[in-house]
Amino acid sequence: MAGSLTSPSTPWCTVFLVVATVVFNAIVLVGNKWTADALREVGHSTRGWSHVGMGIATALQTEIDIKMNNVSSMLLGSLEHVVDAQGQLDIVLSMVGNETDAAIAKHPELLLLQQHGPERGLVLLQEVHGKNASHVEALVPIIIDAIHQVMSLVMEEVEAGLHTLLEKIKPALEQVGKWILQFGDKVTKGLEDFSSTLDKAQKMFDQVMAQMKGGGNNSDLMIQQTWPIFDDDDSGEVSATELKNVGDWFSISALQGHKAEALIKKYDVSGDGEIGPREFTQLVNDPSIPGSLSVILRKYAKRLAEIAGDVGEARLRDDVARSVANYVKLVCAKNMTKVDWIADRLGNGSIPMDFTGTVFVEMCLSSKDPNAAVFTSADTGLLLTTEVYKLHPEAMLTTIDLMGNSSWWQSQGYDLKDQPACIKMATAWITQVQKMAMTQHDGVGLLSLIEGDSTLQQELELLEAMPEAAFVMAEESARLYRLERLQERQRRRSQLFSSATSQLLLKRLLGGVSVSDVGNQDKASSALRGGVPAVPETLEFAAFLRANASDRAKELQHYSFDYASESSNSIDDFASKIQAMVKKVESFIQLMEKYATPKGINDLEAKVESFVDKAVEDVRKTVESKLVGLINKSAPQLETAIHSAAHNAGKRLGEMIGSVISNPLAQSLEKPLEDILAGAVGSNATASKIGQYMSNALGGEIGNLTASTLGDKLGDALEGLLDKALDKASDLAGQGLDTLNGKLNNKVSLLAVDAEIDRLFSQPKKPLMLYQEVSQEEGVSDTISEAWQGMVNLLRTFSNLLPTAVSTLKDARSEVSKLSSNLDSIFSVFEEKGPQIFNKVAELWVMIWVIYFVFILPFCLFTLYYGFWANGWFGGPKPISPEEPQENPTFLQRLSLLGSKCCNCCSNFHDTDLCFWSIIIFMQVIVLVTFLIAVVMAIFAGVKAMIVAGCGQVYVLEDTDVCESALTTLRTFLTKLNVGNSTIYSDEDIHGVCDENLLLTCEMVTAKFTKSTIATTVFSFLASIFSLQMLFDAATLHEQAVWRRKAAAAKEGKQE
Repeated sequence: MAGSLTSPSTPWCTVFLVVATVVFNAIVLVGNKWTADALREVGHSTRGWSHVGMGIATALQTEIDIKMNNVSSMLLGSLEHVVDAQGQLDIVLSMVGNETDAAIAKHPELLLLQQHGPERGLVLLQEVHGKNASHVEALVPIIIDAIHQVMSLVMEEVEAGLHTLLEKIKPALEQVGKWILQFGDKVTKGLEDFSSTLDKAQKMFDQVMAQMKGGGNNSDLMIQQTWPIFDDDDSGEVSATELKNVGDWFSISALQGHKAEALIKKYDVSGDGEIGPREFTQLVNDPSIPGSLSVILRKYAKRLAEIAGDVGEARLRDDVARSVANYVKLVCAKNMTKVDWIADRLGNGSIPMDFTGTVFVEMCLSSKDPNAAVFTSADTGLLLTTEVYKLHPEAMLTTIDLMGNSSWWQSQGYDLKDQPACIKMATAWITQVQKMAMTQHDGVGLLSLIEGDSTLQQELELLEAMPEAAFVMAEESARLYRLERLQERQRRRSQLFSSATSQLLLKRLLGGVSVSDVGNQDKASSALRGGVPAVPETLEFAAFLRANASDRAKELQHYSFDYASESSNSIDDFASKIQAMVKKVESFIQLMEKYATPKGINDLEAKVESFVDKAVEDVRKTVESKLVGLINKSAPQLETAIHSAAHNAGKRLGEMIGSVISNPLAQSLEKPLEDILAGAVGSNATASKIGQYMSNALGGEIGNLTASTLGDKLGDALEGLLDKALDKASDLAGQGLDTLNGKLNNKVSLLAVDAEIDRLFSQPKKPLMLYQEVSQEEGVSDTISEAWQGMVNLLRTFSNLLPTAVSTLKDARSEVSKLSSNLDSIFSVFEEKGPQIFNKVAELWVMIWVIYFVFILPFCLFTLYYGFWANGWFGGPKPISPEEPQENPTFLQRLSLLGSKCCNCCSNFHDTDLCFWSIIIFMQVIVLVTFLIAVVMAIFAGVKAMIVAGCGQVYVLEDTDVCESALTTLRTFLTKLNVGNSTIYSDEDIHGVCDENLLLTCEMVTAKFTKSTIATTVFSFLASIFSLQMLFDAATLHEQAVWRRKAAAAKEGKQE
């Protein structure tokens, strides 16, 4: 036994344990190196997907947004041409009708027929001018030719206007036709799927970053940034109401309802129902509202980014004004310094006063809108009025004056029904500011217009009454303005259709309703007036606001990211925003789809060409039918009228003859009757009286019978004579109008003849010219096309449709701008912070595990050395030699002695109980560390397993074909897409983009995470177990060293 203890031996067990432990720890180090590499690749992938997000944002802004602005401008231009075309068509009918009546007035023959009707006119024509129907027929071609020349000139302008309308609206319709395909069901479904995938990928990255990095150390900065949002009234304290308001404004359910009161009660130390900044710090860290600071600040940044996109992409004056009003409403909740700057720009004359007025109108309309977004309980209109009045009081008063002007109000495209309430609100704002200014005795105000001195109390009473007075005056002004507009339209219509022929054209071609009578003219006018392009100064102001808001939104996103290590809130998603955008665009497409397809465009062009071809012919037919109708109506009536007049003249002649012979007959019969009656009655006197009566009666009867008989005979004779005269006159009529005009001989007074004809035609007459002409539509209406009515209906449709379409497209464009700004705001931060976090974690991860390996390696090597030493190698354990004490050592000698004694203790007395248990305890700590490392590896393995499991749900991150298919969907939706250094124009450009930009995150990391998980988890536990086993082996080696030392000592004793 002693021999074996004194001779060296190989500690194979120790060698195996040490080598295995070192190898296991080396494998763990390699596994963690794989993990670090995977994390770096995830970081690079976050940059790649950030490029995708920002590429989509850029494409939406430079392609969809710009196209929508262009289409809006084209539709507004088309609407202007529609209104012009409507006016032109009315003018066409008016001019043709007036020209026709003017031509008729130049020819007495037609004028008599139009003024007096066929019966009376033809009698006058015959009796006064000695003409018949053939003379009138000769005038028709002359008049028709003159009307045709006028019609051709007018229709050239109409044709040019309609073709200009087509040129203006056709590009817009073609673009809408492209959107029909671009926003088709298949594409939008793929787009929604891709947006959901993008959401999942971003949320997965956020979760990994949050778990690896944890919370930031900028909580003080976050509290500083969010405090103004909660302290809405700037009182220095936050109440339960303010807390609840923030929950409502930013849709945070954890702060709504009774939760706000419970939180205030929990952290309100003073018991006054409000909390200060120190208590607020505790409240926002309450476990029931985790991450509330980042959630609220990120929502504020999101709203700011949306408004930045809206104001930056607005090109029309009303859109810019609305965006500026929304910007003021938002920043009033947090930063009054910016409100001061905006107020200065609105009042210093650098931008038009019209724009300043529209901003205040939008502030008013937004305050009245129950669906408008709210960001503060303060009256933002009053705040802006106060700041503008402080800096530029005259400009503020001018703005109020503009708002009270009904003509200006409608010239800006606003509805007059909103004016009274808005001017009342604006007057209330300025009077409140004026009250404050009066106490300070500075500035000018509304009362400066009132002459005479008044006490302060009287002035205050006047100020109190001004809003209501402004309301009443605005109502009256709006009523008078509407009345004036109505009278103006009625006057214009009366002037246009004052002639008989223009009214006939209006009735026959358009059913009696003019082009501008029907249709939402006010809506079209409002759209045109409100859609005025903003001036360069206004656009420059909007561009500055956009830059400021965008930079500030990104800055707040950085703060939130640093605090929470997440790029967005858990409930935020891109899919819902894209769906909202798609729905808005689809609403617009549905309005215009009928006209935006190739068939619709062709039908529209065909309808215009058909109108151009048929419009002139329809007018010509109508005018000619009127002239020919006069002649056709007069032909039978001429014969009847003349024959009736001749027969009546014969009867009157018979009456005259009868009256002439009745008296002589009576006188002749009187004496014979007296003789006959004297014999019968026996009295001469009586017989004389009776004979006188009977002779008068018989004379009258005989005269009447004679007159009737003579009248009929004479009338028949006169009619025959007149027929012969008319035949002769008809032969002479062919000599021409010029010859006839020279033969006119007005010897009879026209009034006398007219009176005589009135007496002759004693029976009731039919309604005159217009009724007779319109009633002659049999045969004419059948030949008139529907070109006029069809074109009018088309213009009216566009007049009603285009304002609605423009408004809907503006809403869709706003959604596009908001989505683009949000994507850019989030992914720009994600691009910067994501790779930075993953790379930093990867570097720290490798460094930690290298340090751990370097730390654990010496202990393994020392254990190996100890095993060989305990087994007799390297001198092995030896007996302890006695030491001789030094006499009078110096200080340095004492220090040297201390060091040597320590080394001597470790080398010569390691087998003592104290040394042994000290080393054992230390080694147990090392083993515990290795076990904890194994536990950490298990936990991190869970994180990696979560990533791998998440990859299983996001195919686009794992498969090249799926990734390229998703990019193909985007390319179908967007003509051009920039992804990093790659620009996608066609399907061929997509090949390789996913690999080049490291978009296949899961494909890259799954294998490495799987290998590293196995390597780190399994071998870390093995290393921990083998380390513990080395500890047990060390105890065995210690015991072996003790006995070797004793054997060595026994051997030395024997030798002595």
